[in-house]
Amino acid sequence: MKLRFGPKTITLNAFRFPRTLPGLKPITPIRIPIPGLPKIGGNKAAFLSLAFVAVGFALTIFMVVATDRTEMIWPTAGAEYSLPNTIGKKLPSDDHTPLDPSMTLRINLADGVRLDKLHIKDVSLGKAGLSESFLIDRTTGVTGAMVNVGLFRITNSSAPTLDWSNMNIGELTVAAKVDGHTNAAVLDATIPNQIILSDRESGTYIVQGAVTDRIILNLNGDNGATIRELIIDDVHAHTGAFDFQYMSVGVLEFGSTNSIGNGTGVNVSSAVINDTVKARVINDSLVDTPIKVQ
Repeated sequence: MKLRFGPKTITLNAFRFPRTLPGLKPITPIRIPIPGLPKIGGNKAAFLSLAFVAVGFALTIFMVVATDRTEMIWPTAGAEYSLPNTIGKKLPSDDHTPLDPSMTLRINLADGVRLDKLHIKDVSLGKAGLSESFLIDRTTGVTGAMVNVGLFRITNSSAPTLDWSNMNIGELTVAAKVDGHTNAAVLDATIPNQIILSDRESGTYIVQGAVTDRIILNLNGDNGATIRELIIDDVHAHTGAFDFQYMSVGVLEFGSTNSIGNGTGVNVSSAVINDTVKARVINDSLVDTPIKVQ
């Protein structure tokens, strides 16, 4: 081949591509050439080592902080909430099962708090070794405080036993099916007709579809708490009592869709309404029938 550049003519022999490229090994079906990795030494190596250590340290701190968080969002079980604050704190394990995490839902009612509605619906309760599955109580040191409720309605619910005490009720209606009962409630014409209608400065709180060890509704101050509607619907416990106390209620309805019984027979009381329960009006239609809730 001849190439002419101006007055000069250049003759080239047949041109061939090289079989290999500089710095790379021949390409075969089973071997791909890979350039060698750069070698780093001295200050660069030390710098990279420190960088890797720093990254690992930061990730460790992040994991510790993330796994050690104790804040929980209402109504996650295994925590206590001081309503109206819905950011809860993780509960420690129960003493008799220290290796198992607590699944108790503890609802602390702040001193003087007002709630429009507290609805507890479609909840499963119970844990071996616990004497109460649903407890209404006071914090140690709190005296005289009451949960003031306009309407307290319990429907479609069950538990092995029931124990009510220290309650003042305007109108009490009980018509559940029970495996033996004692109703020692006292008629007291001085109990006022308690009306709670104002929603001002109050909130609505709902627990639905939970599975917990137990529920504790706890008074945290001497001024008590006010709830316009406390509704318990489709709440079932296989172990422990519905233990309610320290309540002042306008209307309490415990209707025929509820079942209480531990299988001891109708001659042994599974449901007990103590003589510290006082009511202006009492409608008693409790039905004794053999029942074992488990």
